[in-house]
Amino acid sequence: MLRPVPARWFELLTSKDDLAKAVEVLARTESVELETHSDEVSRIHLPDLQDQLEEFNRMSRRYHAYWPEGDFVSSTVAGSPEKVLGNALRHLKAWESDASVFIQKFESLIAERRDLKLFEEMFQHLDESVDFSLFSRQGPVVIARVYLMPDEGRYEHLPASVLIREVKTENHYFILAVGEPEKLSLLSEDLGMGKAEELAIPRWIGGVRDVALERIRERLQEITENTNRIQYMLSDCCQTHRLARSLADIYRMEWFLTHVSDMPVTENFAWVTGWTSDIDGESLKQSLHAAGLNVILRFPHAPVQASAPMVMNNPWWAKPFELFSGMLGTPSAEEADPSLLVAVLVPLLFGYMFGDVGHGLILASIGFLLQKRWPVTRILIANGFSSIVFGFLFGSIFGVEHVIPALWVHPIEHPLLVMGIPLVAGVLILTTGLALNAFEAYWRDEFDEWLKVDAGISLMYLSLISLIFWSGSLYIFFIAFLWYLAGSLSLAERISFASVVSALGALVEHLFQLIINSISFIRVGAFALAHAGLSLAFFIMAESSESLLVSFIILLVGNVIVILLEGLVVTIQTTRLILFEFFIRFLRGSGRMFRPLASPSESSETRR
Repeated sequence: MLRPVPARWFELLTSKDDLAKAVEVLARTESVELETHSDEVSRIHLPDLQDQLEEFNRMSRRYHAYWPEGDFVSSTVAGSPEKVLGNALRHLKAWESDASVFIQKFESLIAERRDLKLFEEMFQHLDESVDFSLFSRQGPVVIARVYLMPDEGRYEHLPASVLIREVKTENHYFILAVGEPEKLSLLSEDLGMGKAEELAIPRWIGGVRDVALERIRERLQEITENTNRIQYMLSDCCQTHRLARSLADIYRMEWFLTHVSDMPVTENFAWVTGWTSDIDGESLKQSLHAAGLNVILRFPHAPVQASAPMVMNNPWWAKPFELFSGMLGTPSAEEADPSLLVAVLVPLLFGYMFGDVGHGLILASIGFLLQKRWPVTRILIANGFSSIVFGFLFGSIFGVEHVIPALWVHPIEHPLLVMGIPLVAGVLILTTGLALNAFEAYWRDEFDEWLKVDAGISLMYLSLISLIFWSGSLYIFFIAFLWYLAGSLSLAERISFASVVSALGALVEHLFQLIINSISFIRVGAFALAHAGLSLAFFIMAESSESLLVSFIILLVGNVIVILLEGLVVTIQTTRLILFEFFIRFLRGSGRMFRPLASPSESSETRR
């Protein structure tokens, strides 16, 4: 399970009419990546399909707001892409012909409602002495205008020849102007340059303020009833013309043109080729059979020039941790996929540095809330639970260390022990990396070279570490040194002083890196102490206050700072240790990621 598996090459023969449906079924399995390799037959050419989609895009820009939403179910009628799209567009145009009248009336009512809401707001801020019935009798000598001014462009120099009334509300600024038509025409041009909007005054408004407001509210009620009735008519129109199903077919064809624009076809048949992560092929066969498609599916050897993408065979709980190896590249078939190990190491390192029951519970809760939208946040769940476990071991809950007993030690009281454990863990992690490098050499048929060079380096590293406990390991070091030197010189083109110096230089570099990488893990203990120390500092500050409220606020703010600041720092340090101390020992990232074809439902959801 530590090795990625090359995806399997598949070839599928289908009729040209069933091509779009067959590709859709393959995409919904989320286990195929299309790759065309044959040049022996003509390519699919669908210029008419593109023209029809342009017509659909025009209609979408105009009517998208009036179309139904949700997961559409496409039609099951077989046919070529041109036939399916043409039939769907005919239904859509028929809907447009019937619905356009309703939509125009609906938009007119919405615009009227918006203006009436503005008039209602303006009238509520005018005094009762104004008689609005004069508006209905305006002209031709004297007329009235109402302007909605932008917030950033209030007009301060209004002409004296025009009767002006300014109305300022909480949200808007209005100008009510009365004067000769020529004067108001000039005023409209002047205010329009400042992006003022002229509001059409309804002729039916009349009487004093309360009467005008009552008429406006009656008309708003009528508009609400009319818009509800029109929306019902539009919904009925959508069902009559099977709009949801037609849109589903169009989205399918749009997806098809985007993802399958270059595919070998003959007059009657189409050839679909690519890679699948379904290694035994049973899932693909069952999906195609369930869809009722008459196809020929086979799994021959991949073309010589094709490069197989890698499939990571990890259980669901390790899937999010594939993110770490992806930062350096995808492991090839001759490399180890460290995701299973990382799924254990990352939570352990993080939890050790961020050990607190309360903080871990918050991180795990965030992970639970976000995992459906962003699956990678499941890492927070694992890290949060690890923090909870170490929180019990350290006896810390929200930075307070006297509420629960420490099952192991309080970090502040035993700093050397807390910093020493990660050093031992670091040696074990680096040794695991060296072991994976040995396995990869075996998979590449280079194990002899590993034995001659890398085996000696690994043995010297372990013997140096063992000097702390056993002085006799120095003899092992010298044996390993001679082993390495002999192996390196045997691989050189010729033995010379330069080859000896080169071998010794490479040895010093490798050993120095290993020792420094080992010491680097002490930072895990240092950050565990820093986390405990920062939490303790906020607790002491809170305890020194005589006010219970102030103490609570200090603890609350302190814990927020610890979670955000320490959480970010610990995440960075964990990532650094995994990438630059562990992965550098064996991971080269020379493979290619398997990228499954997106299903039509995902593409249409993104589009909407």
